[in-house]
Amino acid sequence: MKTKSKRRRKLIVAVPGKSASQRAAKSATAAANRRSPRRSSGRPAVTRRHGSRKTGRWKRNGTLSVIISARNEQKTLLPLLKQVSRLQPMEIIVVLNGCIDNSFRQARLSKEALIIHLPDSAGHDVGRAIGAKLSRGDILLFLDGDMVIPAPQLAPFPAAVDKGVDVALNDLNSLLPPFRLSDDVTRSKMFLNLALGRGDLGVSSMTAVPHALSRHALEKIGFQELMVPPKAQALSILGSLRVEQVGTVDVIKHNRLRRTNIGTGNAVEQLITGDHAEALHEVLSRRDPGSLVPEEVFWEKRRQMAIWRNGL
Repeated sequence: MKTKSKRRRKLIVAVPGKSASQRAAKSATAAANRRSPRRSSGRPAVTRRHGSRKTGRWKRNGTLSVIISARNEQKTLLPLLKQVSRLQPMEIIVVLNGCIDNSFRQARLSKEALIIHLPDSAGHDVGRAIGAKLSRGDILLFLDGDMVIPAPQLAPFPAAVDKGVDVALNDLNSLLPPFRLSDDVTRSKMFLNLALGRGDLGVSSMTAVPHALSRHALEKIGFQELMVPPKAQALSILGSLRVEQVGTVDVIKHNRLRRTNIGTGNAVEQLITGDHAEALHEVLSRRDPGSLVPEEVFWEKRRQMAIWRNGL
């Protein structure tokens, strides 16, 4: 396709003989090294804006990068980009994962979008990690391309980071059923937060969008850890970063149904529970044996969990 546009674009080309995630990570690193001008070691220039809840803008101190991971989202991608542009970010990075529809053409209609094209699907989580690697902003807002979220609902997440939060999570607790009626993914999220001593987070997780990170958080946990969101969350909490729930966006109702995410034991469910197992292993491997709670305290916690679980 011919184009006379001067928009900033990058094309990641697959390298034969390697897995999709390996190709994506290597290509993303190469693309980052080619970017010009390079990001300085200092903080980017301060940007201040005044606005209202209607526009989704706020008086901002830091710069904003929005990272959107998408696969075959030709119907929702452009409307989402229009909402994101209302936040007036310094950059919008769209990572297209093995798209075979018109998502690429739709993304090109945005004058602000930096497009990363992965010929093979590497998954949303790998896409987010690649976008984070290429980003330059003080604040990173992560979205998926399959749903259009209005700008005013997105604004609280980067705004919280701008005010000092390191990891701003979507609070889905009020939208989910009691523990006894929950699925394995919900229980995995809840258990990991309990194991980290953050039962107050409930089911809030970096697995769900929207969520936002500070540049400080990204540098501390490493962009590559974003490929396993629960592990990245565990590392954030273990690293004493400020992790909070900052808003509720109903992504459950609007989540696009696919062959891989419906039915008990579906592929997405298995992937997410496996990610939580990896995160839990990280937690246990870092725990000092001498820090284990006394037996009587352990059994009291078990009793309290049983009462809560049974809805009594």
